[in-house]
Amino acid sequence: MTARTVAKALPVWFVATAALFTASISSAAGQPENGAPAVSFNEYRVNQPRFTLPFYLFNGHILIDGAVNGRVGKFMFDTGTEFPFFLNNHFLSLARDQLVFQGHAGSGQEMVIYRQNAPVASIEIAGQIRFENTPGLLHADWSFLEQAYTPHFLGSIGHGFNRNYLFVIDYEAQTITFHALDQDEGVPAGVIDPARVVTTLAFTPVGVDGKMPEVELQIGDETITAFFDTGSHGTLELTEPMQKALEERGYLSLAVSEHTYGTYEKHTRGTLTGLRHGARALHDARKLDFKTGSSNRLGLGYHFLKNYISVWDYRRRTLTLLRP
Repeated sequence: MTARTVAKALPVWFVATAALFTASISSAAGQPENGAPAVSFNEYRVNQPRFTLPFYLFNGHILIDGAVNGRVGKFMFDTGTEFPFFLNNHFLSLARDQLVFQGHAGSGQEMVIYRQNAPVASIEIAGQIRFENTPGLLHADWSFLEQAYTPHFLGSIGHGFNRNYLFVIDYEAQTITFHALDQDEGVPAGVIDPARVVTTLAFTPVGVDGKMPEVELQIGDETITAFFDTGSHGTLELTEPMQKALEERGYLSLAVSEHTYGTYEKHTRGTLTGLRHGARALHDARKLDFKTGSSNRLGLGYHFLKNYISVWDYRRRTLTLLRP
């Protein structure tokens, strides 16, 4: 995919958000340049035991009302971003005091990431949550996203924030409910209705700070590594032998599309049927951005998660899928 137009670039950033900067800036972002300890993720916990954030769905992405330093806009809720907040310096007035990383986004745009020395005075989320004098936040120019999504794009809310909570995503109701937990507390009563549980996935946290839940799923006699990311529509990479085996057995179908999310851009989409977690059948994985590669990896995002209410618990390393 090229970066010829703004809209054509969008799916690459959101679908591949986990891979954009991780390898290049994890060390620089994790520790300030003076060697002092990084800001504790626990500083992004609030005193409320429970709160619910309503969201908008736009092209399968989660947008939440918010404000930074009093400037109102919308955040993207993206579990594949390791930072608590990754701000947009094209919309927000932020000092470019420290150059953290310079490179390119997956869709080709030049990306320069900065950190300002002074704390961000205020961050508000959905009129409910407020942080004051927040230090160490990273920011970049996301103007190419403003033009197609919202001109008031504040940036993303990521793993550095949500890892402190057990949270429940309901795509039908368009809400995320957060439960603040101590290390030794159990799952709050009423969060998981046993009668609605499809399966509970015990995951391995991979990526920077364990941001990405990774599990092994089955398709017929084959096993594939799957990961979950709310910033993704869904992706699929297969080796040629695995692609051939799944197609021959009727588990994989591929189709070339002439357009994607409002643009004319040819690409290959895949559908996987027969997915299982042990003996538990799972929903088909559809509209997967497909490529042939050197590994077998399935990225499950909006098009899969929308079929469930999902309960994300990084403390216990479980992702529970509930029937709506």
